Amino acid sequence: MRTRHTPVLALIPVALSALASDANADFVGWTASARSVSGGFLVNVFAVTDSVTDRLFNVYGSNPKSPNAGYITTTSAGGFLQGAGTRSVFLSEELQSSSTLDSFLTVGAAWDSASSSWLADNTTVGDPVWNVTYTAANGTLRTANSFSVRSGSPLHASFVNPNTHSVPATAGWFLSGAAADAYDLSVLPNRVASSNAAAAAGTHGMMVAQLYVAQLNLNWKMGATIGRANGSASQGTYTLQIVPAPGALALLGVVGLVSGPRRRR
Repeated sequence: MRTRHTPVLALIPVALSALASDANADFVGWTASARSVSGGFLVNVFAVTDSVTDRLFNVYGSNPKSPNAGYITTTSAGGFLQGAGTRSVFLSEELQSSSTLDSFLTVGAAWDSASSSWLADNTTVGDPVWNVTYTAANGTLRTANSFSVRSGSPLHASFVNPNTHSVPATAGWFLSGAAADAYDLSVLPNRVASSNAAAAAGTHGMMVAQLYVAQLNLNWKMGATIGRANGSASQGTYTLQIVPAPGALALLGVVGLVSGPRRRR
C-alpha cells in the first residue's frame, strides 16, 4: 500500500528569473513541491503552462542557442537517492509514482485519485547524451545508457553510473511519438520554489521529475518544449533552486495529500 502524506507549507520559495523565454509563450517556468518522507524528502518538479490545451513534448538541457545549458544537481548527502535494488537510474519504471521512494524522470504523469499520487509515464526515454563510455573488466571500451543502466548490472558488470549528484550536461528526456497533457495544478500543495511569479501562480502543468534527497537541496536549469492547440510550439529555459529556510525543515510532516490535481480539458 502506498503511503499517504499531508503537506504543510514549510519553505520559503526562491525567486529566480527566466533565462530564455518568449513573454507570450505557453511554457512559463518550473514549480516544485516537496514533502518529508523516510530517509529525506521527495521533490516533484512540474513544467507550468498557461493553457489547459498545452502538451509537453520534452525536457532538454541545451539547445542550439545555448549549448551545455542544462543541469540538475544536488549537494545532498548520497546525491539523488534511488529505490531498493537500484543506483543512479532515472528511468521511470512500471508502477512508479510520487509515493515511490525513488528518483526518476518523466514526461507527464497522470494523477491517480485512488492512491493520491502521480503515476509516472514509463515510456519516457533519455536523449543519446546519456550514453557513457567505460572500460569493461576485459579492458575493452563499452557504452552504457546511464539513463536506464544500473551500476553493476548483468550486461554491464563494470559500469558505475556517474549520475549520483548531477545529470549529464545537455541531458534530456522525451516520450517517443507522444506528448503529455496538462493537468490542474491549482491545488498542488507545498510549493517550495518556482522559477518566477507566473510559475508560482500557474494552475496547469505536467510533472517532469521526482528527486529523492536526504537534504532539501536542488539546483535546476532545464528547458522544455510545449505544443499549443494550433500546432505551434513554445520553448523556454528556466532555473529553479530549492534552499530550505532556517528552521523550516521541522515543519514538513509525513502525512498525506488531502486533495490532488485534476486534469482540465
